[in-house]
Amino acid sequence: MRKWLKFTPGFILLVYVFAFLFLRNPAEKWDRIINSDGKGYYAYLTAIFIYHDLDFKFLEEYEKNYYPEDKAVFKEFRAHAYGKVVNKCFAGLAIVWLPFFLLGHFLSIILGYPADGYSMIYQYSIAVAAFFYLWLGCFILYKLLRKFNASEKQAAFITLLIGLGTNLIYFTVIEGSMAHVYSFCLITVFLYSTYQLFHTGTRWWFALSASLIAIILLIRPTNIVILLLIPVMSGGWKNMRETLQQLLLKPVILGSGIVLFLIFLSFQVTIWYLQTRHFLVYSYGNESFNFLDPHAFSILFSYNRGWFIYTPVAFLSMAGLAGIFRENKAKFLWVFFFLIAFIYVASCWWMWYYASKFGQRIFIDIYALIAILLVYLFRIIQSKKIYVIMLTTLCMLLTGLNLIQFYQHAKWIFPETYITRQIYWNSFFTLHLKAQVFLPQEAITGKNSFINDMEKDLGWMNPETLNETDVVSGKKSSMIDSVHSCSVGLEEKVQPEISSRNAIIKVTAYILSAGKKSISSLIVDFQLEEKSYCYTAFNLEPFLRDHEWIKIEYAIYVPREFPENTFVKIYFYNPSASVPLFIDDLKIDFLSLKDDMDYRSIEGVRFPCRK
Repeated sequence: MRKWLKFTPGFILLVYVFAFLFLRNPAEKWDRIINSDGKGYYAYLTAIFIYHDLDFKFLEEYEKNYYPEDKAVFKEFRAHAYGKVVNKCFAGLAIVWLPFFLLGHFLSIILGYPADGYSMIYQYSIAVAAFFYLWLGCFILYKLLRKFNASEKQAAFITLLIGLGTNLIYFTVIEGSMAHVYSFCLITVFLYSTYQLFHTGTRWWFALSASLIAIILLIRPTNIVILLLIPVMSGGWKNMRETLQQLLLKPVILGSGIVLFLIFLSFQVTIWYLQTRHFLVYSYGNESFNFLDPHAFSILFSYNRGWFIYTPVAFLSMAGLAGIFRENKAKFLWVFFFLIAFIYVASCWWMWYYASKFGQRIFIDIYALIAILLVYLFRIIQSKKIYVIMLTTLCMLLTGLNLIQFYQHAKWIFPETYITRQIYWNSFFTLHLKAQVFLPQEAITGKNSFINDMEKDLGWMNPETLNETDVVSGKKSSMIDSVHSCSVGLEEKVQPEISSRNAIIKVTAYILSAGKKSISSLIVDFQLEEKSYCYTAFNLEPFLRDHEWIKIEYAIYVPREFPENTFVKIYFYNPSASVPLFIDDLKIDFLSLKDDMDYRSIEGVRFPCRK
């Protein structure tokens, strides 16, 4: 059995690959690998090797060719400093991606794909990079845990726990062009190489450690706080002092490490100078840290991406601090101060939740430390077999929970950004995507409602679709197919139903699809003189379940500047001849909101005519 434990990183990789094949389709414009912040990190490679353009003027070209017209996934990473265009992202990921990019470029040329940096082979090359660094990080993590006297079984189990029991899986499989799987790998390797530096006679580990810390800084500069863990890796002040003294006696090794450190840092400095004629540039504009306003509690415990809420294994690991304290109080202080510093700095960022899709992504970078804390936690209870069994069982249950929530986030069952207590528990027990909207009640200043239970003709549109075939309540519903493709619906003048420039129309209904595939949609059409000027269709297929009534909620902003005589038509549309759609208990609310910035872009509320 033991000989198989060393293959734990490979097993984790295999799970990730199967998850990728099951959940991802990079051929779809909405599901590209290079996405979000990854577009900014990656653009250094295409700017230097293909377009020779550090002003990144090629952004619109690749967006047009490879990404949706809808700007929901558009990423504007170009910023301005000293009157010049700069990339707001740092260049560290471009360095670790370079071999994979060059391989993708070579294959694109010889296989006849567009050698433009964004065609399919390039997309998959970044996915391969994410998987490689995931495997390498887990492989080195296993070896690092063994250095901390974890047994083979413990090292394998905890490595498995980090791989499958945390949000590392999401930010490798779903968002593999984000920085975190790479930071996890590099920081893990840095800690291992630092340990080796202080515990072996080979001083060349210093050169590797110096190179790694430079790249770590170029990916996320705030990770400089990882240096606080060097005393933990050294094994004590005496060992640290002796090693440093020996390094001073070997100028070639010391000099090599310093030179490599400076060479890697010079990549970013050189790019900045070529762009702005300045060596140091702050590229994030108005986005910054507010060190007087930390959100430490929220970043850990908030339902809106709190680390311990979505990664309870990390919360469990904190008990390992007691084990470190019992073994070595100095080591405990270094770990404790590191955690305080890391949490404090992270929580001071202007967007403390980091628009994270699954839990708090920034802590992925330090999961090697979480693994070490778990080693100490198991060590505390190792003399009590029943406690070990209980802790192992709990960890396995939390891993199962994590995999379920990974699936939920991958399928957008949880909202994209903001999550409240209500949203969390409403989504907690479901594996099906729901069409639902959670509006802040304190924002609503006025409400006018129109309700149709389909039991009789209320003067709404398309009463001929009323029938008694299938209902959720009462005796009638509205049935639509290719013969009557538009449901009972409302045609109403926008004024005077709303009393604010900031307003929302919310639609609530029960719908049933009489087949597995449906091409039906909910239509909100703003018209002037019977001509549409703002038409929005909401695709219902992702939410439908065969022959099962489901409740849907949909909300859309009213155009802020609309003509005085604007009417809105709201109805369901289904052109299918083989799959009828039934609608019942339709409710339409015209909601006037406070005209505050916080309520002009509410999570889950669509914008009309968005391009």
